[in-house]
Amino acid sequence: MTDDPIELRLDLATAEDLRIALYDLGEHQAAGRPIPYMDAETSRRLGALLRDLDIRLGGTGRCA
Repeated sequence: MTDDPIELRLDLATAEDLRIALYDLGEHQAAGRPIPYMDAETSRRLGALLRDLDIRLGGTGRCA
């Protein structure tokens, strides 16, 4: 792996979903509480982002 930057372009909805998901994860984990429910559209957008990131990192897009 190199130190070359990886760039992903996000639409506004996906960027907002990512911000909220990361914040919720940190806050709820710190408080020992369950992570809030994520609706299907948010899950779809973030899943597509993770798939794209995995591909950019040399993966297959399956993230597993």
